[in-house]
Amino acid sequence: MSFNKLYIVVGASSGLGHEFAKHVSIKNKTIGIYNKTKRAGNQNIIYLKVNIEYKQQIEKFFKEKKSFINKFKVITFINFATYKKDDLILNIKDKDIKKTFSINLFSNIFFIQNLIKNFYLKKLNIIFISSSLGKNVDAGTLLYSSSKISLESLMKSIVIEYSEFNVRCNTLVLGFFKSPLWNRLNDAKKDKITKLLPSKKIGKVSNILNTIKFIEKNEDINSSLIYLDSGFRSVKI
Repeated sequence: MSFNKLYIVVGASSGLGHEFAKHVSIKNKTIGIYNKTKRAGNQNIIYLKVNIEYKQQIEKFFKEKKSFINKFKVITFINFATYKKDDLILNIKDKDIKKTFSINLFSNIFFIQNLIKNFYLKKLNIIFISSSLGKNVDAGTLLYSSSKISLESLMKSIVIEYSEFNVRCNTLVLGFFKSPLWNRLNDAKKDKITKLLPSKKIGKVSNILNTIKFIEKNEDINSSLIYLDSGFRSVKI
């Protein structure tokens, strides 16, 4: 068991986040942050309810768990939480703008502020989860696409400002994987997307896990956009 490393996995209750949290908690201490669906923990994972739309709740989490987090020399932070509400520009509602950016972008800013402020003597490995839709926009995806593509600027700012203090930050740009977002698409949309992909198949969750392991082991990987999208960014929708 590795007790020098702690994983903080946001969006750990379902989909890709849940699969990742389950995997890393086999051998590492893990905090799985969720908002709606509570999961049963084990000896290595603690599930905590935090509504990441609110800065105050994120700050409360760090205040309550600071002494526990301080026990570890290396902290890997990954935020799988995402919100996607498709609509044409003229139909977008204020509440959807707020929720989309609060979850997809602002929560990452608030988590990183607290991580660097409270644990600047640790090795911090930050991994953002973006989307190829940020590069390959479809009708109705404005909010989701713009909130995800903003993570690239956030990553670069973190790297420029804090790399000399043992902070690394990289971004995985994902295409389509078997996840709740994929499952919500109707069969016609799934078929259309699959046919568009050069490989004619959606991604495997195991490849996300393997890529994160590779990033962690190679300290020269910093400020990188790593695409796991089966070539989707090269396709014209």
